[in-house]
Amino acid sequence: MAAVSDDLRYGAEVRRRAREAPGAGEVPAGPDVVTGRAGNAEQGAVVSLQFRISGGRVVEGRFRAFGCPHFIAAASWLTDRLRGSARPDLEAWDWREAADSLGVPPAKFGRLLTLQDAVRDAARNWPGAAGSTV
Repeated sequence: MAAVSDDLRYGAEVRRRAREAPGAGEVPAGPDVVTGRAGNAEQGAVVSLQFRISGGRVVEGRFRAFGCPHFIAAASWLTDRLRGSARPDLEAWDWREAADSLGVPPAKFGRLLTLQDAVRDAARNWPGAAGSTV
């Protein structure tokens, strides 16, 4: 992603997150970890989010994603943004917050909906949630 670092089509925070990828990786599996997935490689965006839960709140978030620099930056941003959140916060999270914070252009909004789908999937998988797999 070195080329993104110098590409002025992307805002400074998108360039930084594309270069450094804070939050990339995986949280080691355990009973306190929830995962949310969404997307389709053929449509240009796939993400897996993992959150470690303690005391009913997100204490750590990680992501693995395939997509454009705006999508990667938004997934990275989200791992920071949702720290401290409870399950209802994940259920209510809206992609527009990432779009506004990172200056994502309207042409990329559909990709951010994929991110919202993954967050909502994590909320469904929250320990004790109806239909949870944990």
